[in-house]
Amino acid sequence: MTHALRRRRRSLGVPHRVSIEGMDRESLVCEAILRDPDIERALSIYWTADDETCRRVGRWLVRNTGTLFHIGRRLLELSTPGGALLPPRDFRMCRETEPTDEEQVLAPMLQPWSLILFQSGSSPAFWRLGGTVYHPDHDCTWVWTRLLFLHRDKAMARTDEGWVRLGKRMSA
Repeated sequence: MTHALRRRRRSLGVPHRVSIEGMDRESLVCEAILRDPDIERALSIYWTADDETCRRVGRWLVRNTGTLFHIGRRLLELSTPGGALLPPRDFRMCRETEPTDEEQVLAPMLQPWSLILFQSGSSPAFWRLGGTVYHPDHDCTWVWTRLLFLHRDKAMARTDEGWVRLGKRMSA
């Protein structure tokens, strides 16, 4: 019975999995509504698949794990010019949001750097910052560390390791 059902699904052209990467914005939002009935809290009654809707729905979905997370991340990528993700302006995982003068001078340089929204297994998503660290007292090494705060005006980031200065970003 199972084999016959599988053969019938294949012959009807019904996909076994949803390919999130190939979907457009409207299809992704519709898929999100089908998979998460609570998503309507993030939408207005009349919605269009514009950047603002994609960001709202994407940020709502990345709180989840699995397919919902991937749909949310893809919506965030589609709503960002060039697909390079940045955390929302209100993102803050620590109390310290201003580097001291000494930290600004002594912080290592991260260049080129990359920022990803990372999720694994049943744990919630978090932002990871990676790149080559340049510091006069240490060898150049590639690191991945958890992002705690992004200071856009000063081009610095607070991480698990402390403050780092941000050089050029890798292209998405």
